Amino acid sequence: MKFIDYYKVLGIDSSATTEEIKAAYYKLAKKYHPDRNNNDEKALVKFTLINEAFSVLSDIDKRIKYKLEMEKRDNIREHAKKKMKLLKNLEKNEITKYIKTDNK
Repeated sequence: MKFIDYYKVLGIDSSATTEEIKAAYYKLAKKYHPDRNNNDEKALVKFTLINEAFSVLSDIDKRIKYKLEMEKRDNIREHAKKKMKLLKNLEKNEITKYIKTDNK
């Protein structure tokens, strides 16, 4: 399942206040509302995503859980990057060692 950055969906910073979240939501909901977009499929998808983002970010308990999940994912991603870098270095060392022993 792909992780969705609700802050980006609403175009706000992760430190946004409740008032900023509401303002961003109302502005985007009005813009992408299906009645204003002749039932355009893309606008409907965007509108649904905006509602989902607002539902999570406007509820303090859901927002805390969401932030914790974001931090967890960031930590996992950073750990994976470090591991991949280490593996690449090990592979380079093994290849270099193989080339040196093969040429003797």
